[in-house]
Amino acid sequence: MSHPMPYLTTRKHPSRPARPARMALLLTALGTTAALTTGCSGPGGVDLGDDWKGASTFALAEVNGLVTVVGINPDKPGAQSLAVVPQQADDDDSVSPHIVHLADGRWLVTVPRKDGKPDRRYGINRTDHTLDGMTGDERLRRTLPGKNLVAEVAGLPDGRSANGTAESSVLVKDPTNWTTKRELKVPGTIGFAASDPASDTICLGSGSNNATKVSVANLADGSVTSVPVPAGLAVKALACPAGHPVIAGSPASGTSDDVRVSLTRGPAATVVSVSSGRVDAIAATDSSIVIAAAQGNNTELLEVNATNGEELHRARIKGLAASLNITRTATGWLVYDENTVTRVNLATGRTTQFKLPGTLLDS
Repeated sequence: MSHPMPYLTTRKHPSRPARPARMALLLTALGTTAALTTGCSGPGGVDLGDDWKGASTFALAEVNGLVTVVGINPDKPGAQSLAVVPQQADDDDSVSPHIVHLADGRWLVTVPRKDGKPDRRYGINRTDHTLDGMTGDERLRRTLPGKNLVAEVAGLPDGRSANGTAESSVLVKDPTNWTTKRELKVPGTIGFAASDPASDTICLGSGSNNATKVSVANLADGSVTSVPVPAGLAVKALACPAGHPVIAGSPASGTSDDVRVSLTRGPAATVVSVSSGRVDAIAATDSSIVIAAAQGNNTELLEVNATNGEELHRARIKGLAASLNITRTATGWLVYDENTVTRVNLATGRTTQFKLPGTLLDS
């Protein structure tokens, strides 16, 4: 499962956000506050739902100026604010909060704080319908879940190599107690990061859009291996099924031609090239790769064979000019934009769209 980049710095997003802003790494870390119990109405007049049981995945949205945990039920289908994230005076409103699903089933929410303070972190308690405060000592890092370990990735260079070039750190942690096992260094600014909860190897992309360097980091032994990127490929998205990098690229701007995908699978990485349109998101398994590509005012969702690139399924989402994330569920794929979620059955091409209760912050 891949973990695409969230928003760069703001909770107010344009209707069609630029790719660099969407892909830039949101930084998160540990925090501490008290638990919040939900009811029929939360702070600030936010209406809270009660479909905790039906929610198979969660997202964060801004509703009436407040951050809420949104439960998404793809079977209903529908999305409800289930809890309001506590708001504090030292919240850093310039950086969006972050939500992550760990391999052990836990969902965590982190909220950045000002002045270098540790981020606040909450665990989503589905039994008691609360957000349980957690403690920690890190800040401004994106959490990537592995099988037994997690990586907390800095999204701005926070160090220098021996020759003076910028580098970013990756903290490897034990999610049972959040102790740091080791620290890894990756050259440059990390703009792409992906992981798979079935593997303790993560994939990272750093550098600029037209000169992205991809690295594979083994969380268990601390090794970092560079992966070759084809010359001239403008990297737009990254996935990491079982620790194998899937690097996707496309032209800088979309065209009106049909979206076509070509694939080259090598021992070090798989390269996916989209001939037209704009790659917004990808997700991958060992057997197939799903690509969301914007084409004019529509989005094409394509599934291709992960070995030979043969197209398996395709669906068009009309009127969706940009997608911010794609997530697989038992009843189909979920495609997110700022204000809606579209459930897509790739086998039939059928799409069903429903509204988010506010503006998407992370999913």
